[in-house]
Amino acid sequence: MYDIIGDVHGNTEALKKLLQKLGYSKKSGYYSHPVRKAVFTGDFVNRGGKVRQTLKIVKRMTENRTAFAIMGNHEYNLICYHTKSTGRGYLRRHNSASRTLFSPTHKAFSSYRQEWEEYLDWMKQLPLFLEFEHFRVVHACWDKRVIKFVRRNLPGNRMTESFLHNSAREGTIEQNVAEVLLSGVEIPAGRLTTVINQAGKPVESVRIKWWMEPGKYRLGKVALGDYQIRPNRFISGKEEKAFIPYHENRRPLFIGHYCLREEPGIQSPNICCVDYCCYRKGRLAAYRFDGELSLRTEKLVAV
Repeated sequence: MYDIIGDVHGNTEALKKLLQKLGYSKKSGYYSHPVRKAVFTGDFVNRGGKVRQTLKIVKRMTENRTAFAIMGNHEYNLICYHTKSTGRGYLRRHNSASRTLFSPTHKAFSSYRQEWEEYLDWMKQLPLFLEFEHFRVVHACWDKRVIKFVRRNLPGNRMTESFLHNSAREGTIEQNVAEVLLSGVEIPAGRLTTVINQAGKPVESVRIKWWMEPGKYRLGKVALGDYQIRPNRFISGKEEKAFIPYHENRRPLFIGHYCLREEPGIQSPNICCVDYCCYRKGRLAAYRFDGELSLRTEKLVAV
């Protein structure tokens, strides 16, 4: 029996409330449940103001085997930001956009330098996905070709140093692996289509419900998130090839990443997104999984 918990992003108070609501209690310095374990979908850092406290809770739970955790795109990008390249600079540029994005995390550890190094090492060891007997967990997208590459090349589904460096290089297999698993699949908006995201800003691409069977859908039908799309055009034959169908007879899959704005719900009979934008005054959600093949909305818990 497992509780799959969505992206926390430094919102420690919501995490504590959710764990308590799920029946976890803090003993000996970490949270545990008499019969259940938590599974975190990644993205513990950035956004919120209590990143250090969030990492402390999750790390102690994983160390004491009351929880599992995977890597999110925010952990990956933060690792790249702090990893020197083989040439000059770092794997992620130290520009104003990066400094702004990582500012909450850096502020949280400004007086805890040694502790920060320990957490950074811990994040590097987070697996890119997890498979259990009856379900799977990945941050953004499950592509069986990418999963196969990871199984063959990365022990424990964890990044190696060479994989990390290669993933920061344009056009490499490793870059594609990191992008698909941690950021999902997007369709370019196109020069004749205007797309506004949930923050009210124009964007050049749209996150899609990658698990759908390709078909003659309109862009708004396949978009995964709160977008304004004008005109709501049909997707092209080329864009149909971007989809990675996840058939309903496969093991239930849990994802985070997508910062959905609606009330927590099931995306398909065997796919559930548990990220409902808690850092944007949304809700922190979890799914209480007990081995069912068809997921049910009433098993979602949120605070």
